[in-house]
Amino acid sequence: MADAAQMTLPSSTVAWLTPDPFVAGALTLSLDGVPQSHVSVRDPRHLFYDYVRRMGTAIDLAARPAEPLDVLHLGAGALTLARYVAETRPTSRQLVVEKEVGLVAFVLEEAPLPRSADLDLVEGDALEALRSLALPGSAWREGADVVVCDVYAGVSTPAHLISQTFFEAVRAVLAPGGTVLVNVADEPDLGTVRRQIDALSSVFPVAAMIGPAALLDGREAGNAVLLAGTDPAILERMPALAAAGPHPVAWRVVAPLQ
Repeated sequence: MADAAQMTLPSSTVAWLTPDPFVAGALTLSLDGVPQSHVSVRDPRHLFYDYVRRMGTAIDLAARPAEPLDVLHLGAGALTLARYVAETRPTSRQLVVEKEVGLVAFVLEEAPLPRSADLDLVEGDALEALRSLALPGSAWREGADVVVCDVYAGVSTPAHLISQTFFEAVRAVLAPGGTVLVNVADEPDLGTVRRQIDALSSVFPVAAMIGPAALLDGREAGNAVLLAGTDPAILERMPALAAAGPHPVAWRVVAPLQ
């Protein structure tokens, strides 16, 4: 795609896909002027934003290399991590939940997935979708090896998607030993991070956070990644996750409280 593509979605949100002038074959997705995703169509293994790189590494560490995983993505964006999983773990089963009707179709029109990618789509609210996926007989009931929570309306996550109720619904679809990954954009006071941790740790017995050292030290705004589940191995993998970068990095155990 040589030029930017634009579409007004049914919600009246305006979506843009703009070529990255510095990274060949890469695109930036913006909604109402707010950048949401960066994706390399030419090389899906290339992850641009630091928090996406950390999430990608967390998925790398969740199982043996190339082993297929069942991954549930709450929030589609430009399908950056879904493409990454399809590339690094062929035959993985993936489901994307996206509230913006028509967004995924717009993205795929301009940046198609590889034919080998196994990806399904649900258009709707993330909490409502989780409740449906957890019903008896659903293939996703306690079936997700990884749940990626990256749901934003503009620059913030809707309040009902950072609640204890929401994370209880996430737990209902998480497989034993699975990992929840949450992207949290925050200011240096870490107020949003703390609210998310309170809700997350009320549901999951194991949780940690990782991000730029300047964010966790309270010096700069940025994006933290929260990791949670029931398996203590999540905490055992944290040093390797930090070592993989980007740097400088810091991480903390937040449940069980240290």
